[in-house]
Amino acid sequence: MRAKKEYKQRTYLDPIHGPINLNLNDPTDYLLTEIINTREFQRLRRIRQMGLGAFTFHGAEHSRFGHSLGTMFIAKKMINHLSNNFPEIKKYKTEILICALIHDIGHGPFSHTSEKIIDSTHEILSKKIIEGNSNINSILSSHKKDLPEKITDILRHSRSPKYLSQIISSYIDCDRLDYLHRDSYFVGVPYGLTGSERIIASLAIDKEKLVINESIGLDAVIHYLQARHSMYVQVYQHKKNLACDFLLKKIFKRVREVKPINISIHLNKWLNHDKRGIDIDSYLHVDDILLISNFQMWAFDPTEDAILRNLTKNFLERRLFKSLEFRPQITKNKINEILEKLKKISKNKRIDPDYYVGIEQSASKPYEPYKAQDKKTSKAIYIKQQNGTIQELSEISGLVKALSKEGTVKTCLVFTPELENEVRKLKGSKELFK
Repeated sequence: MRAKKEYKQRTYLDPIHGPINLNLNDPTDYLLTEIINTREFQRLRRIRQMGLGAFTFHGAEHSRFGHSLGTMFIAKKMINHLSNNFPEIKKYKTEILICALIHDIGHGPFSHTSEKIIDSTHEILSKKIIEGNSNINSILSSHKKDLPEKITDILRHSRSPKYLSQIISSYIDCDRLDYLHRDSYFVGVPYGLTGSERIIASLAIDKEKLVINESIGLDAVIHYLQARHSMYVQVYQHKKNLACDFLLKKIFKRVREVKPINISIHLNKWLNHDKRGIDIDSYLHVDDILLISNFQMWAFDPTEDAILRNLTKNFLERRLFKSLEFRPQITKNKINEILEKLKKISKNKRIDPDYYVGIEQSASKPYEPYKAQDKKTSKAIYIKQQNGTIQELSEISGLVKALSKEGTVKTCLVFTPELENEVRKLKGSKELFK
């Protein structure tokens, strides 16, 4: 009997990048495959990339799993290009690709939305998973004892050379170049089609810093920043998305208040962790599916709290809150005045104002130029001009300079549909809302 022929290649057919191939005879690719097979990474299949975005854009059902593979693929292309003129990058190839693959390993259910609920970030939780008692940690440590620490140092921007972290997280990185294209594709809009091939072809390294060759990539980078801005304004910060975030937060506010008997042990630990922080084992059990299964339990249990039952049923059946975006010139005092007025009306109608009316806000900035005193802007884009000088992008592009001053803050009044007529009757409502 002939022995089965072993597969020497793992292929992931990706809708954005085509075949993503991993050569199992290559030590780095084999290590990446081992990481992909872990419990922690497979969990990303059950975390939606765009959180609750599918309630607004029905195609946005894609997961963090696909995005993470795509990010690794882009990182590999960046390394392959840069190694032509900067061969020293090859010695960091394994670390860069691992960082790209697991940069989102700490994301919770419905991605960024849940960070507001548990008051933590996926970056903090990623570090705990990579350095803690996890399968990923075991695999990395068995490859090289200090590899987990090296990976988290790159993710935290505390490792030299600087370009290691910039490839993973900066204004031009493998993460953004994947998610803008991927999200745009699944949502069905053209904003995120960024011309990543041109941007990658323009990359260079100058004194440990990632730079863009002006003659090749300047126009592509400016277009990319405009595309990113459009995606935030038109997609990520859509007023229906903000209404969905509001609903999810109110569900868990109610869960904390009424403490339902029927709740997953792991979800309870995730939601009510103490000062020592979230238990990683419980955290890894919590994904979109676990949340929805608990919502189904609460929504259709006649003995459950009425408000929790109503909120979760609205979520499951997509009966969303209404959301009206305030015009930018409306002052904070005016917004609070309107909110208090609507809360009184809500109370008179026996609708609990703590759960059925409120303000939801989202802020974004297309680009932040470098400031020596501000560590947050260390991810700025640098352009290598044809005469060899290096300048920060906003210094040579008036359009980017304007974008850097154009922070977008969307403030929405969110309320139950039962209050819609009352909102429309508010004095000057046409002048208040877009």
